Amino acid sequence: MPACAAKVFTMQSRRQLAQLAAALGGIPIWSCLPGSAAARIGVRYGDVIVSVNGRPTPNVTAYIEARNARDDGLSVVVFRDGREHTLEVALEPRTAPLTRAQLERTAEQLAAARLVPSELPGDSGPPSESSRA
Repeated sequence: MPACAAKVFTMQSRRQLAQLAAALGGIPIWSCLPGSAAARIGVRYGDVIVSVNGRPTPNVTAYIEARNARDDGLSVVVFRDGREHTLEVALEPRTAPLTRAQLERTAEQLAAARLVPSELPGDSGPPSESSRA
């Protein structure tokens, strides 16, 4: 195996996924909303979203802002199986950009649905294995 090859392993827990995401400067994905753009392009548990539309995504707020930067589609770079993959999807154009309040509400909804870690004050980080559905 070449010295520069990444070690590939299967995520066993949300804690491991959160640690990998922190090391990569991305967002750990615990699940996707059915029918969402992320689900349509194949984002899945264990992925780490490192950029959207060419913008780094170290947190949910950065993801939502990057998502809002383009209304015709998404270019998402995920780290999966030891390497980066670029996923593309076309979207229906919006009639108006999302407001800051809408962006914040979306971030709260993603965290409340436990699809990504919460950035809300008082969040203690990823749920324990016993709380995983």
